[in-house]
Amino acid sequence: MTIFVTVILVIFCFSLIWAYIPDYKRNPKEFKRTIIGMPLGMFLATIGLGDLNEKIKKWAIGKKKEKKIEK
Repeated sequence: MTIFVTVILVIFCFSLIWAYIPDYKRNPKEFKRTIIGMPLGMFLATIGLGDLNEKIKKWAIGKKKEKKIEK
């Protein structure tokens, strides 16, 4: 039983590493935001807090509010 659990945990860890490598290569400085923001955003979307999920997503990817220029 412990071997089975160990194998499942190893597969899970490698899948997380494989999933986050492109984000780390793209922007290593903002990688902490990705690690925190992705799971938190998925959890918030699951429990029905879409607005908060969007705020977390914008924080995680570093988008700032753009000022609208009216002409």
